[in-house]
Amino acid sequence: MSPKIITLVRHGQAHNNVDGKYYLHDPYLTPLGETQCHELSNKFPPKPAVELLVSSPLKRTIQTTLLGFKKLVESGVKLELLAELQEASELPCDTGSSRRVLEKEGMFKGLDFSGLPEDWTSKQGKWAPDPDLLRERARVVRKWLKARSESHVVAVLHGGFLQYLTEDWAGHGDLPGPGWSNTEFRSYVFVDGGEDNVSIVETEESKKRRKGTEKPLGRTEMKQFEKVVRN
Repeated sequence: MSPKIITLVRHGQAHNNVDGKYYLHDPYLTPLGETQCHELSNKFPPKPAVELLVSSPLKRTIQTTLLGFKKLVESGVKLELLAELQEASELPCDTGSSRRVLEKEGMFKGLDFSGLPEDWTSKQGKWAPDPDLLRERARVVRKWLKARSESHVVAVLHGGFLQYLTEDWAGHGDLPGPGWSNTEFRSYVFVDGGEDNVSIVETEESKKRRKGTEKPLGRTEMKQFEKVVRN
């Protein structure tokens, strides 16, 4: 049985989000980003109960998951790291750290990094920032989520790849969907259909929750969208 609800969350403010510091490799959250995560913990609805947490393995997304969903993690809700959720671009800030580095981080003690492929930080092959490959990676993630048995899955990831995952960037000249604020969350369900139907649609409750808060894409996301359209 596929999840009834999938809630997607963008990470809190990281150091690369301040003054265009894209040269920083796999940066941590800023103090403001940590505060945003604590606020997320307080405002995230308790129902439906979250049965699985999934995070991109970059430091800022892992931090967001651990801080924003601290009570759930402490209560025993499983947290999985999924390399396919990493950000779209090949910029240093969007390139992850090796398993060896992550395992040495004290704040990540107890997390299981064994499922991360050796090449997940390479930005080559299926990890390359090519629009077609990104669309395929997003499809793989949706299919993976659909195959889960949990009734409510929360996935924490990045502003650029969120556009691919939600198919707001169709790559056919469509206008991009609205940008995601730090720690913003939206809930989705799968479109009715057969086994190969791996599209998701935002729930009406989620749309109402964020009504009037839409924001345009950031500079990096807009560049990514323009690249998709050109391809």
